[in-house]
Amino acid sequence: MPRNPAQSTNKSKYFQWERVNANLLLSKFAEARKIQDGRCAFDAGDYHFWLPVLNSALRPTTPEAMRLRDGCIKISLSDPAISLKDTEAFLARCDQQFEVFSKRSKSRFILYSTITYSGPRLVQWIGEGASRIYWGPGRNGSLLRKIRASQKPFSFQKSSLGLPPDDDLTPILVHVSAFDAWDAFEQSNDCIDRFRGLLNLLINSSKSINIFARLSEPHAMNRFRRGPLHTLHKPGGALATETFWYEHRWLHKAPTIQFADPGDYRRSVQRWWAKVQKSQMREFISDMLLRYCRALDLHEADASLLGMWQVLEKLTGTDKYDQLVERIARLFKDPDDARELAKHLRIRRNQTVHSSTSISNEADVILLQVETLASRAIFFLIEHAGRFKNLDEYYAFLDLPLSDKQLKREREITEFYINYKNRPAV
Repeated sequence: MPRNPAQSTNKSKYFQWERVNANLLLSKFAEARKIQDGRCAFDAGDYHFWLPVLNSALRPTTPEAMRLRDGCIKISLSDPAISLKDTEAFLARCDQQFEVFSKRSKSRFILYSTITYSGPRLVQWIGEGASRIYWGPGRNGSLLRKIRASQKPFSFQKSSLGLPPDDDLTPILVHVSAFDAWDAFEQSNDCIDRFRGLLNLLINSSKSINIFARLSEPHAMNRFRRGPLHTLHKPGGALATETFWYEHRWLHKAPTIQFADPGDYRRSVQRWWAKVQKSQMREFISDMLLRYCRALDLHEADASLLGMWQVLEKLTGTDKYDQLVERIARLFKDPDDARELAKHLRIRRNQTVHSSTSISNEADVILLQVETLASRAIFFLIEHAGRFKNLDEYYAFLDLPLSDKQLKREREITEFYINYKNRPAV
């Protein structure tokens, strides 16, 4: 097992402490840990009570570090060479373990899932980095037949859990390269949800108000949702792990989307997806698509509103109400309308959090309104991210004055300062 030679002055590359009492947290594990014959043992109750707290306390600096964080923490805690009294040394040990994990050879995996759609194939496959999503592979194809045959041992568990059949849904296969089955599931799960985020964005942004929504039972806004069962496989179709993932209390009663011109929609999807993949803000936009998708997957309207408000906070770079409202208003042709809409949503969000008031009676309209604000910002970034060097420039753009007169005056002052700064030496 690798040992940690780093001193507390070393700076961690892959993990940072959040604003927590790191000394206190590590002391909890030090008290629960016993070292004998060069091996560590923990009091099980204390260990499992404080482990989620420690996981939250370490902020990964990369997506890969996020996926491997929990394993790095567990092995670092169990290293008898670490005293758990030096917070920086602990980070260095987590970094060291990340290096060990990340140097492992990767293997190919396939995630089987389904999507709530039945109709003409929208795409044959679509890529994200080294991963590929295959849409609706032939049901009689060799690979899909082998995958479904490998799922037969789960029949009893599926029945006992009350999982509905997914024969009328479109199968999705996600091919990824990962360190192990758990890493593969996380990667492929995020990959397909980011793609669903774009699909739902294109559909939801053109949705109109349903005046009869109050007469219907609560339902998620998204039309492209995951099916009830997900399994992980080796490239040949055999199960990669004796585990399956499923959606608790899965329900989807919305009819499938029907496209007047599936070919035109296919080209639109591919065009927008290519823009995301080529964007210099790809990582940020992909995260927004993921958050957007999962917020609007929920049947519970209040939870969806809170999730979408978090999306707005990320898109505007602030959790300060007034600043969020002003920044999002900048993206609309009529900022006054957008401003009032954002203020209204802020009030409803606060009522949901701080009182027992629910938006359920008006859920269809309110979620449509918050989606309108979020989708405009996401589309703006997909189209115009190339104009900004980084997120700070984008947020500074959102703080520019709305008045043309004031903008022109600021430009005049800026040009004067440039000339003044570069004036000839006297």
